[in-house]
Amino acid sequence: MPSAQPLASFRQKGLPLLGWLVVILAVLVLTAMTEQSRLEAEFENEASILHRLLSQRADQHDAHMTALSALASADSGNRPDLFLQVAATISRFYPRIVAIDLVALANDRERLTTRSGLGAEQIALLRAAAMASEGQLDLRAAPWAPGRYLLVKRSPNTDDARFALAVEVDGVALVDVSAPFWARPSVRWSLLLPDGALLAGAGRLGTPDFEKTLGSQSQPLVLQADFAPGLTDLLPAGRLVAVAVLTTLVYLGLVLGLGQYARARRAERQAYLSGQEARLAHASRVNTLGEMASGIAHELTQPLTAILSQAQAARHLSRQGDAAALEQATQGIADQAKRASAILERLRNWTVPAQDTDRIGALGTALRNVELLLQPEATRRGVQLRFDAAPPTVAIRGDQVELEQIIFNLAHNAIEAASGQQGGEVLVLARQADDQVEVDVADNGPGVAPDLRDRLFEPFVTGKPGGTGLGLALCQRLAERMGGEVRLVSAHPTLFRLRLPVHAPQDGGAQP
Repeated sequence: MPSAQPLASFRQKGLPLLGWLVVILAVLVLTAMTEQSRLEAEFENEASILHRLLSQRADQHDAHMTALSALASADSGNRPDLFLQVAATISRFYPRIVAIDLVALANDRERLTTRSGLGAEQIALLRAAAMASEGQLDLRAAPWAPGRYLLVKRSPNTDDARFALAVEVDGVALVDVSAPFWARPSVRWSLLLPDGALLAGAGRLGTPDFEKTLGSQSQPLVLQADFAPGLTDLLPAGRLVAVAVLTTLVYLGLVLGLGQYARARRAERQAYLSGQEARLAHASRVNTLGEMASGIAHELTQPLTAILSQAQAARHLSRQGDAAALEQATQGIADQAKRASAILERLRNWTVPAQDTDRIGALGTALRNVELLLQPEATRRGVQLRFDAAPPTVAIRGDQVELEQIIFNLAHNAIEAASGQQGGEVLVLARQADDQVEVDVADNGPGVAPDLRDRLFEPFVTGKPGGTGLGLALCQRLAERMGGEVRLVSAHPTLFRLRLPVHAPQDGGAQP
C-alpha cells in the first residue's frame, strides 16, 4: 500500500502537471474549433470568388465569338489575314483559348484556323455542331483533347449561314486556383460540363460542400468544391507551438499567482492562529498566576488574621499590665508568623523541585540519551544532527534527568531553528577544562533577534510562535542548582554554552 508521503508528493507535483495537460488540451481543441470555423468561412468565400471569376471568363468567350462572327461575315473572303490576326491576338491575350476555327459550310477548301491544321473529322464535327445550332452557341467536349471544350456557332447567325465558327477552350487554364487556399491538400475542386463530363480538377465529387453552375447562359459549366480540413490545417506546427508556449506561460503565471495567494492566505491564517495562541498562552499564564495568587491569599488569610487578632489582644493586655497573658499573645503572633512562612516555603517547593545533592549525573550517558531521543525529530525536519563522537567521561553533581533535560531543551530549540534553513545543521560538542565541563549547542538557523538577547533567560520571553518562554528559564534554573550556568555565546550563528562543575571522587562519590 503506498505511503502518505509519495501520495502527497504526487498531489504537489502531479496535479499541476495534469492540470497543465488538461488546459493545453482544452485550448488546442478550442483553437482547432475556431480555426475550423474560420477555414470553412474562407472556403465559402474562395469558392464564391472562383465561381464569379469563371462566370466572367465564360462571358468573355461569348464576346469573342460575337466579334469574330461579325469579322468573318464582313471580311472573311476579302481579308482572311485580318481574321487570323484578330484570332491570334485573342489566343495570345487569353491563353485558355487554344484554337479558333472558321470553316465554310459549303466549300471544303475555304477555312481559317489558328491551328497547324484541321483534319476531316474536326471539320465535320464543327459543321455538324453549327448546323445543329438554332441560334445559340453549341457547347460540347473536344473529343481530340481531354479537358477541353468547344463553343460553336453559325456565322452569320441566320438560316443563310456561310461558316461554322468555333473556339476551343482549355478547361484547366480556365480555372484560376493560384490563391494559396486552393493549394491545401484538404481542398478539392472540379469543373464539369453540363452533362457531368470532367473538364478539370479532381474528378466528379459525390456530395461536394460547394456546387454551383456558372452564370453564363452559353456555358453552364458546373463548379464543385470540397473541403475536409485535417489536423495540419486546424493546428499548423507554428501555431501549435505558439499556442502551447503562450498557454504554458499563462498557466504558469496563474499557478504561481494562485500559489502566492494561497501562501499569503496561509501566512495570514498562521499569523492569526499564532496571535490567538499567544493570547491563549498569555491568558493561561494570567489564569495560572491568578490561581496561585488566590491560593496564596487563601492559605495566608488564616495566619494573618490570627496575627492581627493576637496583636490587638497584646496591645489591650499591655494597657492592663497582664504580663503573663501578654507573653502568651506575643507567642501566638510568632507561631502564626512561622505558620505563614511555612506556607510560603511549601509553595516555593511546589514550584521548584527540591535539590538532591546526593545524585550524580554522567555527561556521556546524557549526551547519548538525548541524541537517541532527538535523532528521529531531526531527520523528519531535514536537519543534520551531530553529537560529539567521544565526549569526556565525567560526572556531574546533580540529577541525571535534569542534566538530560537541559541538553534536550537546548538541542531541540536548535533543531527547530535550523529546520527552516537549506542544509540545516545542529552540532553538540562537549569538552573538559580543568574542573569545568562545557557543552556547546550550535545551529545555522536565523539567529537570535537583537531585542531578545538581553532577556532570553527571563520567564515568558520567547522568539518562537506559540512558545511559552519557559524552556531557557528552566534550563538556567536547573544549571544554577547544579552550580553551573547557561549563556548565549553567539547570536548568529546561534551558540549556547552549558558550563557545569565536574564531580570529583574526593567529594564522596565514584566517577561513572
